[in-house]
Amino acid sequence: MSDKLGEYVNILLGSPNLTWRRPEGEPEGVREAFLHRSDDGSYTHLLRIDAGTEFREPVSHEFFEEAYYVEGEMLNTKTMVTIKGGSYVFHGPHEEHGPFRCIKSCLILEFRYYRH
Repeated sequence: MSDKLGEYVNILLGSPNLTWRRPEGEPEGVREAFLHRSDDGSYTHLLRIDAGTEFREPVSHEFFEEAYYVEGEMLNTKTMVTIKGGSYVFHGPHEEHGPFRCIKSCLILEFRYYRH
């Protein structure tokens, strides 16, 4: 994450300013890099998910979540809908989604935020 306002980051080619880590509570094969964090707990991050990674339980959050699948392919194993690169989804607070299985390695840009 860069602390410099107005700094551009190429999310496809990577950037020396991105620090990738495994998010707590996520399965092996998931890494995240924060792009921005706000004082209210909102944040923007990238997720890299390896092919074969499974999210075995549905999830829901207390925040709004917008996700843009930059590349890859994910299967919602409950609905059997395949989500491909170029797809966008919006989830409201407490909206259950998943479980998922990553078919082709994914890069996902997520915005997680609270409305006041």
